[in-house]
Amino acid sequence: MTRGTATADRGGASRELAGRYRRARASALLLSAFLLAACATTPPSNQTAMDPRNGDGLGGTGISSKLASNPNGDGLGGTGIVGTISGFGSIIVNGLELEFDRSTAVGTDGRPAALDELRIGQVIQGVAHRKDGRISLESLDIQHAVTGPIAAIDTNTQAMTVLGQTVRLNLAGDKAALEAFRTLRVGDVVSVSGLRDGTGAIVATRVDEQNNDGRMIVRGEAGDVSTGHVRIGGLDVPLAADATVSKPTAGERVFVSGRMINGAFVPDVITGGKGLPFDGGVSDVSLEGYVPAAPGPVKIQGATIDGAALPAGVSANDRIVVTGRISAPDQITATAITKIRTVVTIMKAHGSQRPSAVRPDAERPERVVPERPPERPESVTPERPDRPVIERPSGMTGV
Repeated sequence: MTRGTATADRGGASRELAGRYRRARASALLLSAFLLAACATTPPSNQTAMDPRNGDGLGGTGISSKLASNPNGDGLGGTGIVGTISGFGSIIVNGLELEFDRSTAVGTDGRPAALDELRIGQVIQGVAHRKDGRISLESLDIQHAVTGPIAAIDTNTQAMTVLGQTVRLNLAGDKAALEAFRTLRVGDVVSVSGLRDGTGAIVATRVDEQNNDGRMIVRGEAGDVSTGHVRIGGLDVPLAADATVSKPTAGERVFVSGRMINGAFVPDVITGGKGLPFDGGVSDVSLEGYVPAAPGPVKIQGATIDGAALPAGVSANDRIVVTGRISAPDQITATAITKIRTVVTIMKAHGSQRPSAVRPDAERPERVVPERPPERPESVTPERPDRPVIERPSGMTGV
């Protein structure tokens, strides 16, 4: 799964990350299940879903070359990235091999984090720069779609509700994946990684069962907004003055964190934003998202896409990666639009490499020692009689 990287500093950091990732996976992994999207076929388990051998066109050639062809791809203009981690060595997102070093700023939902917290299936937002043919990450933030207790779960439709958000998983009839999904229970606290499709549902690429520390997160689109509340999916959030960093308006991106107190969600941070989630230093983008269900121009991550048509056969709610340049505020001139598959990983809070299934008793049965045969009687040696003394006739003299 890991690939070598060049330069001593980057190579050491890469080996450190890869080693930590393998150790974390060995101690916690419940299972990984490859899913199907639309008419795609399931890739072999030893390949990532974003792999040119699978016909995705995302192997560091298609998308990477589109970025490289930009006239400012010299490290002067940043590349804004939103997508799902599909591999390591370097960090592979949207088919791009993103280099990193100890200066890369890492966060998770707005809090400081470390590189060894990265996992396959997580969605990240990052800024990178091209230089000497490489794409190096300046910063990245792990972004969960929702973290909270499961309120409802339906194994038949492979869906669940977390903090009022609908979460969909397509387990493609995989028995092991279904068994893992069935281990989740109402009340379990989970962090869900994924992006929202055109219906507003979160399409999960990773589900981590959490040891609840009380902090809950929702990231999505603001629905109804009133003077005192904002609605995100099925969650009604009070716009507390001491928690509102920037008040969202309907249709804008919104991030909320808080806690459940006496059965009600109490926010501690509310942040709204419109358009692309990058500052003015970003000129190129690589954005993952879902084709909107509504007719009209394609919008991904708050930006309108032009310059390239959707690939043949792509329809509403298909998962795509858009590569291109920011041509105007909240507008992208695409150089490539690629349809991709979906990967999901389900993790237990204290999992193991074996699926959570009925296991044989780990204790060894009591050993039954057969009786030893009776000891042989002690051998009695008969007493030997003394030999009689034979008297010999005395010798005869002369005749």
